[in-house]
Amino acid sequence: MSGEIKARGLSAIRTWLFDLDGTLYRGGEPMQGAREALNMLRSVGNPIQFVTNNSRHSAAEIASKLNGMGIQASSSDIVTATEYTGRYLRERHGCLKLAAAGSDAFLVALRKAGHHVLEPGEKGAVDAAVVGLDPTFTYEKLEWLSQTVAAGAMLIAANADAFHPGEGGSPVPETGALAAALETASNMKATYVGKPEPYLFHCALQRCGGEASSAAMVGDNYDTDITGAKQAGLYTLWLTMSGIPAEERPMADKVIRSLAEIVQGMRHGGDKLEV
Repeated sequence: MSGEIKARGLSAIRTWLFDLDGTLYRGGEPMQGAREALNMLRSVGNPIQFVTNNSRHSAAEIASKLNGMGIQASSSDIVTATEYTGRYLRERHGCLKLAAAGSDAFLVALRKAGHHVLEPGEKGAVDAAVVGLDPTFTYEKLEWLSQTVAAGAMLIAANADAFHPGEGGSPVPETGALAAALETASNMKATYVGKPEPYLFHCALQRCGGEASSAAMVGDNYDTDITGAKQAGLYTLWLTMSGIPAEERPMADKVIRSLAEIVQGMRHGGDKLEV
């Protein structure tokens, strides 16, 4: 239905998926037009889900942050790599014995998904080594996890993001940076769960009863939000100020400079937004 969405514009979109950091907020401040766009879409009955590669915080923690910025959200609206990595493993392999590195919320989510999570450094047979964003990652954890992979465990990473922008735009190492170290140390490629892989997109649509053919993804990261959503069959709106030529962004259906453009489009009855 992507072609139909292009022809009919916003009125053809029934379900909206949004990235979070860099799309709806930056730091502790909402992006221009974020609250207005979400309120308008909800007012006409469009289901909304937030899809994030965040593998450090729970959906409840993220919902609290959003509400603190005046962006209405509940944990049931948010699909995170934190909580869906464990579900991904359970759906594909059943309940496993895991060696894992990540935040407290990440480890709790793995256990809630039914897996047995070893304590750091604990010996024994392991089904998978799993890594999320871990602010306390050490050489000892790198050695432990790489040894479990060398012994036959799968290598699973919550996402492939190498970094995210911190205060003042400075890079903060992300899960992908830790996964890269593990890949190098173990000589094994990781399986990634988060965007641009299709899993989180599909989970978000299932959660709200949406169909990919009539859904749109709004995000600022071309490599994860846009290419991933397009490969999952969604219409895509790329929020960017980069000025990259159209021929260098072939996966994006629509480029927007501000979320206010969604508000403007809806105020005109969902008329066509030129691609």
